[in-house]
Amino acid sequence: MLRTMDQSGFDTLKATRALEAAGFDSGQAEAMVTVFGGAVVGNLATKWDFRDLKDEIGALRTEVTGTIDGLRTETTGAIDGLRTEFAGKLEKQIGALRTEMTGAIDGLRNEFDARLEKRIGALREDLRSEIATVRLSVESLRASMYRLLLAQAVLIVSLILGLQRLL
Repeated sequence: MLRTMDQSGFDTLKATRALEAAGFDSGQAEAMVTVFGGAVVGNLATKWDFRDLKDEIGALRTEVTGTIDGLRTETTGAIDGLRTEFAGKLEKQIGALRTEMTGAIDGLRNEFDARLEKRIGALREDLRSEIATVRLSVESLRASMYRLLLAQAVLIVSLILGLQRLL
């Protein structure tokens, strides 16, 4: 005889009675319920199927989470390594650039100092030449003034002597 309801919740007795009411005899109805009921029940998931699936999903989630955590740790380590390597290379390049710039600045400073000294030397020579010219001009003026004073003195003495004779 058929069970009233199997584990899936399929009511075999109700299905058999419905088939008998439709005109099937009792043996045919039971055979059809057995054949087709098994097919229906075989395709239905039970609560144990869902529990097993839930357990499998939980295990998969744990595995994926562990993999992600491992990748995160590995990636973080790789990034930290790259950061350290990059910082070292950058510091080395900055040091090389600093040395290069210091050398270039020192070279420019030396070149500037040399040009400045050369220019100052040329200006000194120009000033010495100008000063010598001014000195010569002053000496020439002094000599001219002495001659002029001497001529005035002679003129004054001559005028005094000439006035004395007239008086």
